[in-house]
Amino acid sequence: MGQIVLLALGSAVFPTLLACVAILISRPQPRWLLLAFYAGGLLTSVTAGFIVLTLFKHGHDVAGSTPSTPHPSVSIGAGLAALALAWLMASRRGKGLLDRWHARRAARRPPKPAKEGPSWVEHHLSSASARVAFLVGAAINLPGPFYLLALGDMAKGGYSTAQQILLILLFNAIMFLLLEVPLVGYLVRPETTAARVEAFAQWLNANGLRVMGWLVGAFGVSLLVQGVSAATS
Repeated sequence: MGQIVLLALGSAVFPTLLACVAILISRPQPRWLLLAFYAGGLLTSVTAGFIVLTLFKHGHDVAGSTPSTPHPSVSIGAGLAALALAWLMASRRGKGLLDRWHARRAARRPPKPAKEGPSWVEHHLSSASARVAFLVGAAINLPGPFYLLALGDMAKGGYSTAQQILLILLFNAIMFLLLEVPLVGYLVRPETTAARVEAFAQWLNANGLRVMGWLVGAFGVSLLVQGVSAATS
């Protein structure tokens, strides 16, 4: 269950989801837009989770993923790769290497037009109604890689049907945490929530990659422990 919670925390910092929250918060009277976006995302995510879990339990593949337990060497290799990626994301030296790599890559690319249009999400949310926010939330919240891994763990973990339902609901509650907190704030104390959300958004913009790195590192440790335990048992 601990690994499922880690995967949910990793899904919570999904960049597109955070960008949508930031756009909606910037709109006048964002509470209903946040609520509509949350309802659409939750409906899609929970429904798709149940469908994928059912397919896993019947031995099907979903987007190349399966619930089968990997070979110990695969778990160990993936764990080491995750720790290396976490070092790149969370450490100053790793971030410096990433920045230099991005700079070299950008230098080799042909120059882009001076002005680019907004993304599909930005275009639809910048002047969104509650209906549009609901549809965008539903469109972008299909299961991602962390969710698929968590559903695989649920399928092979020996959980009862009731426990699997609770785990899917728990995963989604954690995954949408950065949407739920401002939403509750706007419903309970709207006068102070806006300033706090803006301050948190600035902090997350400055530290989001590092936070993601720590989560990836924790997941890598979990994979290493799983692989070593399987190899020595």
